[in-house]
Amino acid sequence: MKNIKDVELFVFDLDGTVYIGDKEIEGSFAAINKLREMGKRICFFTNNSSRMHTDYIARLNKLGLRTYSDEIYTSGQVTCEYILDNYRGAKVFLLGNQRLQAEFELYGIELVDHDPDICVIGFDTSLTYQKLYDFCKYVKAGLPYISTHPDFFCPAPDCPMPDVGALMEAVRLTVGRTPDVIMGKPHKTAGERLAKKYNLSARKIAMVGDRLYTDVAFGKNCNFVSVLVLSGETDRDMLASSKIKPDYVVDKVRDILSLL
Repeated sequence: MKNIKDVELFVFDLDGTVYIGDKEIEGSFAAINKLREMGKRICFFTNNSSRMHTDYIARLNKLGLRTYSDEIYTSGQVTCEYILDNYRGAKVFLLGNQRLQAEFELYGIELVDHDPDICVIGFDTSLTYQKLYDFCKYVKAGLPYISTHPDFFCPAPDCPMPDVGALMEAVRLTVGRTPDVIMGKPHKTAGERLAKKYNLSARKIAMVGDRLYTDVAFGKNCNFVSVLVLSGETDRDMLASSKIKPDYVVDKVRDILSLL
């Protein structure tokens, strides 16, 4: 088993791990501050690409956890960095709302409605049918096709919201293509970028989250230490029946301190 005591960077999922809705999961903030006092580095990594990284900084600060710009990483940011490394200067047709558009523009990426060089699908909470149809046409034409993350749905109070994965299925069923590369958890691209961003080897990074198939699978795929918290989506019955097994299981983020 990987040793959590070797970890220098703790990467936390947000909703279901650190907070639920607008409420802190009991003891999470104090535990994260304690990890900082112990010299550990902190990163909050979310697949949700419908908000800018600055939105998450503001939200955490408002909830009462002081958070800094180098402690947030989103699938939208990973996508922007990947494009700059592999398609610098390319014109992008983006399926994304105004916040994701603003993130791309912050990175200096040109967004266009016509004659793009590549297509990017994100969590577009402002989606129109025409935009989805245009996206399908560009994908059918063979343009490079990137997804910010693979989640099928986003948790919401009354009913789950269709997320990127649901839109990817619509594109696949329409034109027969899946993304050439997917950026978010559980895929390796984001893990490689995290290791590079913080200049750490995989064994010195822990992924902490409440979902087996994204958070824990991400940790396993990237060879990070994987920590499942039972404060969100996954319960012990789900864990017992899953083929995906974390290195460590705790009830809440605060319980990580007892492992160090």
